Amino acid sequence: MKNQNIQFKRTTPPARTVGSLLGALLVLLAALTARAQTATVIDPQGDAFYSSGHEAPAFLDILAASFTISDTLTFTVDVAGSLEALPRPPGNAGEFAWHFPLSTDPSTDPPGFPVAPGQKGKFTAEFFADAQWDGTAFTGVFVDRRPTLTGGMALQYSIPVSVVGSRIILTVPAVLAAQVQPLPGATWNCSTVLDPNYIPPQYASGDNGFHEADTIGRQPWPQ
Repeated sequence: MKNQNIQFKRTTPPARTVGSLLGALLVLLAALTARAQTATVIDPQGDAFYSSGHEAPAFLDILAASFTISDTLTFTVDVAGSLEALPRPPGNAGEFAWHFPLSTDPSTDPPGFPVAPGQKGKFTAEFFADAQWDGTAFTGVFVDRRPTLTGGMALQYSIPVSVVGSRIILTVPAVLAAQVQPLPGATWNCSTVLDPNYIPPQYASGDNGFHEADTIGRQPWPQ
């Protein structure tokens, strides 16, 4: 009986202890919410054209894009057309992509993937997150391009992607988000892309045949 009483006391704390724990939890949740930083950009409808001059489909026409920083990184893009029953992209290994580049260090210029091997200046982001449609399914990827600065290969990770109606949400888990450390002058962007020959970094250094359909342009880092 003595041991049972001790066990009972351990598993049923006084009401004021429960209240204290609940209060501490609410304070913690409030602190996490307050720490989140979000930037949102509205983009006009009807401005999505491939680089070849042809009008792009509505599902590549950006209406709004947002970037939220907390323990994770969350990217959201709303487009002008439904994301259901999308066509198969043209090309041998074609894909449509909803693309979030993160330029975290204005002093560096990682070469190669996803552009032509060794090429600099066209794509300067150290990281990017993509929702990719290959004609069969959506895939979420997060790419760390920093290793290319020292002759290495870009690192690609699978991340969660959610697609509902005309909205895409990408979530970069905390363990990967912790690698993103912006310096002064850091920027983010959102664009939509048709790539007729997407080549992952583990097979090649990149491809230069993609067509950008729409973009919000470089934006200041969320504050």
